[in-house]
Amino acid sequence: MKGVDDMALGENLRKLREDAHLTQQQLADRLYVSRQTISRWESGSRCPDLIMAKKLAMELNISVDELISDEEIKDMSKNLYFWRGPQWEEKRRLKELKNSLYKLLDVIGTIFLVIMIFLMWMKTRVPIWCTVTTGVIVIAIRILIFAVDKKMGYKRR
Repeated sequence: MKGVDDMALGENLRKLREDAHLTQQQLADRLYVSRQTISRWESGSRCPDLIMAKKLAMELNISVDELISDEEIKDMSKNLYFWRGPQWEEKRRLKELKNSLYKLLDVIGTIFLVIMIFLMWMKTRVPIWCTVTTGVIVIAIRILIFAVDKKMGYKRR
């Protein structure tokens, strides 16, 4: 017996294939499956596995959601409000901030390393103020990263 999801997938697949001006055989050739396999998917008697569904979606230039959904997806931002709401935006912003802080750490570490190599090449000792200043900046950035993690809800182990 066909399920609702199987019927939606089959109907969507047939419509999307026809919209792409492809025959069952042409789509089958592109996916390296038989024409009968495409026919079974469209009739709902069989379903593609997840990997094949992804290949189908890519071949038809759509998302997997659009392929399997039994409702039209016209405005993804409205349908995915839960995933793209204010909480999601805040988390995305915090992730960007955290990535920026890590990049800043990389830059500071690189500058300190270049200064150390230059001073060693000049046969001069690294001034203590340079080491202390770098250490304080690194500690401050690590504290900021910790605060961002805490705000995002991550727990350190």
